[in-house]
Amino acid sequence: MAASKFSTATTLTTSIKHTTPFDGICAKISAFYFDLDNTLIPTRAGDSKAIRKLADVLETQYSFTKDDANLATQNFLKSFRRCPDNSQTSLDSWRTHLWRESLQQKHKHLADDIYPQWLKLRYRYLAVPQDYVQLLQRMRRAGYALALITNGPSNAQWEKVAKLRVRGYFDCVLVSSDLPWEKPHPEIFYAACNFLNVKPHECAMIGDKLETDIKGGHLAQLGLTFWTPLNSSSAAQSLDDVEYKPHIKLNNLLDIYKYFPRINQAVPSTVSSAANSRRGSHMCSGSGSGSSSSSSSSSCQEQQQQQQHLQQQQQQQYHQWAYRRGGSLPAMDCSNSETENSCDSFL
Repeated sequence: MAASKFSTATTLTTSIKHTTPFDGICAKISAFYFDLDNTLIPTRAGDSKAIRKLADVLETQYSFTKDDANLATQNFLKSFRRCPDNSQTSLDSWRTHLWRESLQQKHKHLADDIYPQWLKLRYRYLAVPQDYVQLLQRMRRAGYALALITNGPSNAQWEKVAKLRVRGYFDCVLVSSDLPWEKPHPEIFYAACNFLNVKPHECAMIGDKLETDIKGGHLAQLGLTFWTPLNSSSAAQSLDDVEYKPHIKLNNLLDIYKYFPRINQAVPSTVSSAANSRRGSHMCSGSGSGSSSSSSSSSCQEQQQQQQHLQQQQQQQYHQWAYRRGGSLPAMDCSNSETENSCDSFL
């Protein structure tokens, strides 16, 4: 979804009582599951903006003609969306290869210079909108457990998590290529439930894809599914023939405030002990129980060690399923395409 332009003041007004048919179910929700691409971050729109900006850079910095710049950048974007990752080489090597293939013969030697500029621009435009960051922070402060569940190649998705610094907002992050399932398979949702120590009916899924996020939420019998359409065209489509319909369609992710006014209520900056007790993992900043000494550096170190131990246990449990890398030469293997990043097959 595109970055919203709601101000903080506007967001706070949504704490006013908003009665909906789902109030009873909303009151039972204790965990939110977020999709990443085109839900939390504007992947498709951001990639398009980065490519347009890079075309200008190619003209001004490398003396490309306007036509050559547009041709190269559009060729790369198409190739990248079709096959953004390769199991036999690193992300950097594969993307540089795609750039080299997209450039005309006279410009191929510039691929090593162009790639890092594109990467920098990409993450500038993929940044999580600040009002979405505030939403996540408020959810955590209100005591909700948060999980990020994304389909796609392991390295590509974890790169986004790292570069966009979203890991700290979530108690659990699951990438489909690290597991034997991907959305809409219910087991990937159950894995999050087990990790957070919550029941499926206590969880709400938020995502932009009917065929993965919403269908998966229904198959896993989650309490609620929130659909955030990719664009106005998607939002206008009829759902009459859709087997698994979303419980609620959000015109903007921030509309979630209307259904959970507790998110906006004034609460301590730390997460409640009740919330911590049901989570399989918690952050140092999420410790709100006990005496004031719990905020000391030694306590933080202990919590960090506990979190690392839990992460190691999870990695050991899933090691046989992990998405492995190897080799150094690029090869055309698109079996692990970053499906969350591309909607070409559905548009």
